[in-house]
Amino acid sequence: MEMSSVSSMKIIHCDTAEQLKLAIASFGSDALFRGQVAHYQRADGSLSLPTSFQRHGCIPPLMLKWTHYAKKALERHVDGWSDAGDPATDQAILQHYGWRSFFVDATGDSRVAAWFASQEFVSHRSAEMVEDCFENPVYLRCDQASYKESSDSGHIYVISRRKLRAAGLEAIHLSEIATRDGAPRYVRQDAYMIGSLYDGYLDPSLVVAHISAPADVLRAHAGSMNTAWLFPEPEDDPIFSELLAMPWEKIGTMGGGIDAFARSLPIPEYQPHLRKIMPPESAFHRPFWISDLSPPPGQQGQPRRQVHIRCGSAAYHGSAPVPNLLRQIMRLLEESDEVIIETDALVYHGMGTTYGKGIAVIKTSDDLLEVFEFGVDHPGLRLERAARFPGLFYSVDVNGVWHRKIHAEDCSCGDPHEGNLRILGIVNELLEDGSIRLSEPGLYLDPSLVIETDPAVTKSWEERRLQ
Repeated sequence: MEMSSVSSMKIIHCDTAEQLKLAIASFGSDALFRGQVAHYQRADGSLSLPTSFQRHGCIPPLMLKWTHYAKKALERHVDGWSDAGDPATDQAILQHYGWRSFFVDATGDSRVAAWFASQEFVSHRSAEMVEDCFENPVYLRCDQASYKESSDSGHIYVISRRKLRAAGLEAIHLSEIATRDGAPRYVRQDAYMIGSLYDGYLDPSLVVAHISAPADVLRAHAGSMNTAWLFPEPEDDPIFSELLAMPWEKIGTMGGGIDAFARSLPIPEYQPHLRKIMPPESAFHRPFWISDLSPPPGQQGQPRRQVHIRCGSAAYHGSAPVPNLLRQIMRLLEESDEVIIETDALVYHGMGTTYGKGIAVIKTSDDLLEVFEFGVDHPGLRLERAARFPGLFYSVDVNGVWHRKIHAEDCSCGDPHEGNLRILGIVNELLEDGSIRLSEPGLYLDPSLVIETDPAVTKSWEERRLQ
């Protein structure tokens, strides 16, 4: 075993598994570990441990979408979890299932670090033709991933918990968000999130040692660790199962007029998860706006003055305080009976084949405003039905302040539906700053949103409407 130091960081090279075991043990319970197959340095020669956002950049709409669904997955599967504005637990999902975060991930288990230090990540895109639940052909594109044994030396970095605390950084042990059932990958990997690091890098002074060793020595220390254990399948990992259940999004049309789809969240998959005939819960979303579609026979109802607002999913997935003043929304209600906000995507709620599509505010006969979500049934390729979900009621005082009012027709779920109000607040701001503007009478949209209803959806809807 060879040892030297750079500044306060020890440089240790181990030639045997016993040397590696002794080197790791010498740091005691203060140590967290990070394993990598390659060693990177910054321009000044110092150790480079960047966040994944620093390495790959940020795509804001996709970040908002990932964060939204990470929170929803935690709500559904972690007992006692509430959205308390903890970015480490939210971004743990992003970091460990294929997206990016403002944190550096580490582990409390040196065997896990040794495994990652001796395995190279490999990924590629695959495409396969399968059938939806109605036996209609579709092409599905997936991001396939694997780890293969490295032949070179790997690297383990020892990070001091004590130094992290002194620097005002947290090391969040993700066992805090263990699911009530199963074992998500971040629990299997004994993962910690260090940060947040909005400047993009972990300070090298917080790393007390850089240990290198041949790949076979690292694998000996890792013992029985393997891909199947560290990345459990959806039947064992409820968070992974949740993410795989998200709707597919159309990305094009292949030969023979067969539509192609990709997962709405890009997730590396270590095993194939496609079936020859996909279940009804696999929705293959082709773009559509409900306001472009004819109402089913007998559901036209009394004509009401409507304002339609079309927005991207970033507005729907964004985070904002619950508003009590909505001046732009109220302005639109002065000239209409209903304000209908529709997103360009299907909103996954874990409700089988039922998805959200937007929210609406309508004037009621008793001078209140009802706010509700509306959605669709969408098994496979088929848009079958559009319907509203139960909502909640509000009054607005002379100062424009909204007040919750108990009503006989309130939704009985017990949830305060704050998410619906947040969406109203975000859209209100987009109307105020001109990001969403009048396109034609009764229609407001983001000028950059050029999504049109897919003709195949219109054709299928009309055929079913007239049956």
